[in-house]
Amino acid sequence: MLENLFKVLKNKRKVLGMNERNLEYIRKYNKRKAIEIADNKILTKEVLTKAQIPTPKLINVIKSYQELEKFDFNSLPNSFVLKPVSGLEGGGIDIFYNQDKSGRWIRADKSKATVSDLKKQITDILDGKYSLNQTPDFALFEERIKTHKAFKYFTYKGTPDIRLISFNQIPVMAFLRLPTRESNGKANLALGAIATGIDIANGVTTFAIHGKAGYIEYIPGTKLEVSGLKIPYWDRMLRYAIEAQKASGLNYLAIDFLIDREQGPVS
Repeated sequence: MLENLFKVLKNKRKVLGMNERNLEYIRKYNKRKAIEIADNKILTKEVLTKAQIPTPKLINVIKSYQELEKFDFNSLPNSFVLKPVSGLEGGGIDIFYNQDKSGRWIRADKSKATVSDLKKQITDILDGKYSLNQTPDFALFEERIKTHKAFKYFTYKGTPDIRLISFNQIPVMAFLRLPTRESNGKANLALGAIATGIDIANGVTTFAIHGKAGYIEYIPGTKLEVSGLKIPYWDRMLRYAIEAQKASGLNYLAIDFLIDREQGPVS
């Protein structure tokens, strides 16, 4: 662990910053049409499905205030995910794990949402609150992925995800995002999730950072080391990342995977 940390600190100045990434890779190597696909979760699902890359099942889409008023919320399952189609950085995403006897849906932090709460959130999504430049958006419901047993003791409530970066059809880097109590069960680093590096060659975790705490060696509140965790289905995800590049036309691609306990990796 300390050896990995030393390497990171030594090479800190070589880290690719967000602005440089956007200018020198995303804009330079990706065509506008391909970026439009990547920015739209429905189009992305269509492209990945055509390429035979599994995605979470789409339950429904709400495209207007009229559709919202007519929507039958009783048709929703007990467990699902609500998200904007063109949302940024995890904004507007809500994960529900069950439903109580009163019909309210339950989040990871045990807070509950009524139909009125969902309508308000969907209205915000339609208004473009979470989209680029606050342009009008659509809201979608999709199945909630159930966490693979490999992550059982490493995550709080929510489902971890793996981000793979592939450049010119070569996977070059990856990291695992682990939900925490602080992040309310969401794999969102800005909210307090853990980011753990993955050795691209073998799919084993290396070092990790956690919000203001910086580099960490153990999962908070446990004696579990963040390094040494073997990611299931690693070779399959590497192959999916390359196939996604071919299908989308993105020469610089960042693709997220969830690993379902039964389905395996889905994007």
